[in-house]
Amino acid sequence: MEERRATGLPVYDFGLGETKGALPEDLRAAGERAYREQRTMYGDPAGLLELRRRVLEWLHLEGRYGPEDVVVTSGAKQSLFNIFLALCNPADAVLFDAAPWVSYQPLAVAAYAVPIMVVPRASGSRLKVTAEDLRRNLLLRPHVKLFLLNNPCNPTAQLYDAREVEELLSVCVEHRVYFVLDRLYWRLVFDGVAYAEPRVDEETKPWLIQVDGLSKNFRRAGGLRIGWSVAPRDVARAMTNLQSHYTSGPSTPAQHVALAAVTRAYDAELLNDLEEKRDRVAAWAGRLPGVDVWPSPATFYSFWDVTGVFGKRAPDGRTIACSEDLAVYLVERAGVVAAAGAAFMQEGYLRVSFAVPADELEAGLAAAAEALGALR
Repeated sequence: MEERRATGLPVYDFGLGETKGALPEDLRAAGERAYREQRTMYGDPAGLLELRRRVLEWLHLEGRYGPEDVVVTSGAKQSLFNIFLALCNPADAVLFDAAPWVSYQPLAVAAYAVPIMVVPRASGSRLKVTAEDLRRNLLLRPHVKLFLLNNPCNPTAQLYDAREVEELLSVCVEHRVYFVLDRLYWRLVFDGVAYAEPRVDEETKPWLIQVDGLSKNFRRAGGLRIGWSVAPRDVARAMTNLQSHYTSGPSTPAQHVALAAVTRAYDAELLNDLEEKRDRVAAWAGRLPGVDVWPSPATFYSFWDVTGVFGKRAPDGRTIACSEDLAVYLVERAGVVAAAGAAFMQEGYLRVSFAVPADELEAGLAAAAEALGALR
């Protein structure tokens, strides 16, 4: 990729899952103000009290949890690691949905847990896990501590609806297993569809943990490294104790940026921009030879089934045998960067991020179509 740039050839980076553009002015001002006012001392290991209160409002959970149930972390990834460390003994099993984000398994392994992907049986499910799939796995494995669902999902862009979430949550409650909902993309749901909030009541609260953060729902916010979890109080207390020793809590100035973000009314500008780009990708779906482009009801990803090009030959004679081969070919031939599905334990797919400028998206899709058309 860098060689292409060095020679002046175009590169279309659809690989990185990060929002582009400018950090909103009010968020930047909040960070600048925190530094000017020297808010750079140690804080509560669980996070700023006011931020924890505001997180509950942001997630529509005020009145059902208190700030003691919220733990602010150095990115949502740390929230997940806190959960694995707090809940799992060595050799306990943790279940993931069928196309897990790349860090789920390493985080589980680092906590000495055994990661297991739930493979759907239903035909036409497009990798969605059903309640029956989950129940089958729980009956087979008595040492499961949690089921982790990413909704909306990275990499597939799939969205579980309210019925599906309720059924999975109910199975977890029935089997006394924690239901961990990674909802990091929950504001990026298209077509006017409301996000499927999980049921929160006396039955589900002891088993429900929700994870969220700044990085996906705001522009240019990933490097701020602020996430949070809302969990049963005993679990939240354990997670706070853990991170008090290994990070002492997240950056105080960055928390003030997060406080500004979750306090204001959410600006749908990013959502509207990404929905328009989703539609641009959909318009190209029929012009990408050998590729089945999945629908993207949420996130900023397009998931491509590329098994239709396997066995074909590139102009230089090489055979495309797997998604990694195709990813390399697209970079070298067209400058198109995409993530191979094998990284998400789903060989035969590519993940394409459309969180890029509109002109780059159009040019990159055209370049991908030309490269795919050159395969024989």
